[in-house]
Amino acid sequence: MKAIKAIKKMVALGMGLTMVGATIFAASAYTLADLPAPFVVNGTPASNLAIIVGDAADGSDVVGAIDVTQWLQQQAKVTVAAPGAPSQLVVTGDAVEIGSPSDLLEINENLGNVRETLTEVDLDMLKGGQIVTDKGSTEFNQYIRFPSNTGRVIFDQDERDRVGHYLHYADGDPLFQWELEFEEGLQSEWNSATHKLRDLEDEDITMLGQPFVIVSTDVRNTTGGTGCSSGAGPFTIDFIGGAVSAVLGENDKATYVVDGKEYEVEVLIISETSRSGEGSAKFKINGEITDELWDGKTDILADGTQIGIRDILATGKDIQKSVVQFYIGAYKVEFTDTNTTAEDYISGGVKVNEETIEDSSVAIVGQFDNDCSDFTLNSIKYNLTGRSVLGDIYIVPGAGLRENLKEPEGMLTPSWDIKYEGLMDTGITYVRIDSAGNREYNLEFTNQEGIFNKMPLLSNRDGTWRYGNRNSNLWFKEADTNIDAYPIGRRDYFVLSNCLVDPYNSQAGGTDNTCFTHVFKWDAIDTTNRKLTFTDVGTGSREIAYNNANVANLVAGGVTYQIVVDPANTQMRVDLNGDGTILGNYTNFPNGTALIAIQGEGLIRLGNQNTSGNATDGINATPLCYGASTTVCNATLQLITLQKEFDETTADEVINITIEPRLVSGQNRIGILSSTPVLQSGNYFSGMIELQENEDVWQGLSGYGVWFEKYEPESGLQAEDLTIEYPLSERGARVFVTGGVTTVNEVPGTGAGEVMQPIQLGAAMLASEVSDVTNYNAIVVGGPCANPIAAKLLGNPDPCWESVPENKAIIKLIEHTNGNVAMLVNGRSAINTRMACRALATQTFPAVSEVEVTGTTLTDVTVKAVTSGTTETTGTTETTGTTA
Repeated sequence: MKAIKAIKKMVALGMGLTMVGATIFAASAYTLADLPAPFVVNGTPASNLAIIVGDAADGSDVVGAIDVTQWLQQQAKVTVAAPGAPSQLVVTGDAVEIGSPSDLLEINENLGNVRETLTEVDLDMLKGGQIVTDKGSTEFNQYIRFPSNTGRVIFDQDERDRVGHYLHYADGDPLFQWELEFEEGLQSEWNSATHKLRDLEDEDITMLGQPFVIVSTDVRNTTGGTGCSSGAGPFTIDFIGGAVSAVLGENDKATYVVDGKEYEVEVLIISETSRSGEGSAKFKINGEITDELWDGKTDILADGTQIGIRDILATGKDIQKSVVQFYIGAYKVEFTDTNTTAEDYISGGVKVNEETIEDSSVAIVGQFDNDCSDFTLNSIKYNLTGRSVLGDIYIVPGAGLRENLKEPEGMLTPSWDIKYEGLMDTGITYVRIDSAGNREYNLEFTNQEGIFNKMPLLSNRDGTWRYGNRNSNLWFKEADTNIDAYPIGRRDYFVLSNCLVDPYNSQAGGTDNTCFTHVFKWDAIDTTNRKLTFTDVGTGSREIAYNNANVANLVAGGVTYQIVVDPANTQMRVDLNGDGTILGNYTNFPNGTALIAIQGEGLIRLGNQNTSGNATDGINATPLCYGASTTVCNATLQLITLQKEFDETTADEVINITIEPRLVSGQNRIGILSSTPVLQSGNYFSGMIELQENEDVWQGLSGYGVWFEKYEPESGLQAEDLTIEYPLSERGARVFVTGGVTTVNEVPGTGAGEVMQPIQLGAAMLASEVSDVTNYNAIVVGGPCANPIAAKLLGNPDPCWESVPENKAIIKLIEHTNGNVAMLVNGRSAINTRMACRALATQTFPAVSEVEVTGTTLTDVTVKAVTSGTTETTGTTETTGTTA
């Protein structure tokens, strides 16, 4: 169906993997009770967060804004499990997980490749036992086996066009095999006239967690007569069990409860003979009269409940009353094989509650003795293939196989299931390729020190296609050793990263991913005092000195990077990868490239800067052209996860993301190539799939568990945005086999801890720097007299100070039509504003959009809800000391 166009871009880009597969119908309004959302959501600061004060704000406004920032930073934390530890999901009861911390069930890995066979060691429902007959005794065992070629967790669009991650089986794929094995053989005398195994009937056995009794058998020899042969022909064995087992005599009456419903059961008649030649019984249950039933027969009541016969003792004598043993809520399973001499499977040889399981096959192995007086049953093997009503089986997180089957009875008993509980909660870090208008991109990431970085990435303005933005180049490749080049100029950005790898060898990221990345901007040079001033985009301003040889050392992340300055021309060259060599050699390979190392030990290669061969500039900031005509200058970034980070894989996972310059209606534009991201190497990538409920959004998932969401607006004039959730360790899939009742709980994982998600540098802004407040999730500090953004939000009140009652402040949410939210923190005076900021940082608020704040000191504050033009006191907070 068509996308709901009212879905905001911020909603689309903020869904995250936890929302994959869900349908979003509309963005709901926030209240103050939702704080810190939308400014911090699930421990992650909004990418468009802004904290705005007036250009000439009073010191109290500024200090209040600092309080608000510190409060938000305290909320910006996520709880993560230690790398390699299980996620915070625990299933209790009779359950076993397919994967384990030492052997993950990886995305796109078949269940049988991780755990092929389950036994009673794994699940109580597979417990064996002993059966004793007049012919001897045998131990019996049960097994569940998974094929090695089906059953895997993938990211896809299901048969109903819902996009998400699923436990998937293709239509007709084998699901499992269940085996009932008799170690010494289950032996019985064979009645050649009735074809029955008299010693087996009425024997108890537990199958797949449910008690059964063998109620009927029928076995023929291969000649079809009474003579003996080496093997057995058609063989049938019936098992019956039930929720309630009971015994009643003829004309007796009793009431039983099944699944919370009462059943009044009356035995109307018990006969010595029936159509089967055996004793039979007829019942009246809740006023409904059943069919005539004999051993092993069942009847279905109007509400779907079954009654089944285990045994009948029909005496026909007054001195000894006839009795019937029966099940109410009965469950019957029948296995039939045409030849038990070999393990050859026949289709449709299984009935459950008298319904043939079409998607099954069965093999029964047994044989007669030499004179056909006895028969020995060795094993029953049952296979089920997958088929849902619509075709392929897609099991969503929290659901099971049974509910997705066209024939759920094919599970044989209702007491077990295969359940998918989603992907491991490893914790994530965000990487964003964020459009700045339609001509530039920024890159946002958090490095391995937990420091957030936002840097210009690519620009296509005024006919210039380059790394950086309209005013500054971005450098991540060192100058050419064969040319005495100083490519980096003042106002340029450059990447420092001590990942000592050759990104061009067979291992795209080498083996070093424990490196630190910092991005710097060269702000100024003081040639008189030999000083260089930089901005580390993650931590702030830095100043260093250079010596008489024009050499300086810049320390970042504990690594020393050498700089050589050309003061006369305001240029420099830098050892970008920290290997002690300040120039790269491009004769054979373009080495000397700085990679970006992100939280979670992923790597980003930014592409390839041109080597122009110009005598004064060994490289330039333009992406390297490629193609037959060498005129296609797309920039391809690579997100690299090294092989060693996987539980099992044979290659690095490399995802290519291509950004292209565009010419639209004669105007220079920029965008993400529609066919990307794509997999260059690795075992799995779903590809990008369009959401049906929002056609502007495409999503994808890699084998490592990297989740991608691309916002692709309908208008060709707008640039696409890409949000990446990178896991802090490999995301395994959580698949469980369960018996009986199980519960699912969320608990902290082993070694769990909190990871701070830093508020980005630049979130604090002056009002003059904000051209359109609706582009931000903004906290606006100060009233309309001090902050023109506040004045605009309040409709420019005149006089400005009367927007708030005297000696009071207001905290008010204003939602824009594009889904972004502004929160106004506005006091009648500067000290009132500061009180409101302190209240914001220390209180819990009611579910309203506006409150009024009063108080005598910063630690004695009263909050009143404002609804329909009135105020209502909701609470008073008294604190001592200072709350950051």
